[in-house]
Amino acid sequence: MSVVFRQGELAAYLLSKGMRSTALTLVRSRNRKMEDFLQSEVLERRSKVRFPLELRVRYRSLAPRCPAAGTGVVVNMSRSGVLVSSDHGVSEGVRVELSIEWPSLLDGRVPLQVVTVGRVVRCEPSRFAVVLARYQFRTTRRTSLPIQLVGGACG
Repeated sequence: MSVVFRQGELAAYLLSKGMRSTALTLVRSRNRKMEDFLQSEVLERRSKVRFPLELRVRYRSLAPRCPAAGTGVVVNMSRSGVLVSSDHGVSEGVRVELSIEWPSLLDGRVPLQVVTVGRVVRCEPSRFAVVLARYQFRTTRRTSLPIQLVGGACG
C-alpha cells in the first residue's frame, strides 16, 4: 500500500516526527524557505497518522434517546479515529457504530468490512469525527444493502 502526500504534508509529517533536517532538505529542494513553509502550512499535531481514504460507511447511533442512522463516506482514518462525510450528522458525545466497506478482499475473494464502535468528538454541518473504542474485521455480502435514514442529529 502506498500513501500519497499532498503538497506540504510530507514535510509536515517529517517535522512532526522530529526529522527537521530531512524536512528542511525537502522544502529547499522545492525552492521554498522553511519559514515560508511553516507560515503557510498547518502542522498536524495528532499522535496518529491519518490516511486519506474514500470508503463507503454505514453508521447508527447506540444511544436510545437519540436514534440516528445513515450512510456516508470515510474522509480519513487512523488507528484511533475516523472522519465521516455525511448529509446527516450525529451529535457530539453520542456513541456510534460504523460499518466501513474495506477495499481489500479476504483470500482475494471474500468482501470485508471494518465494524467500529466509538464516540463522536466533533460535528460540522456535513461531517463528524469519531474516536474509536474498538474495531474488528468481518466478512460481508458481495452487494451493499441500502440503509434508510432514521431520525437525525439530537441537540
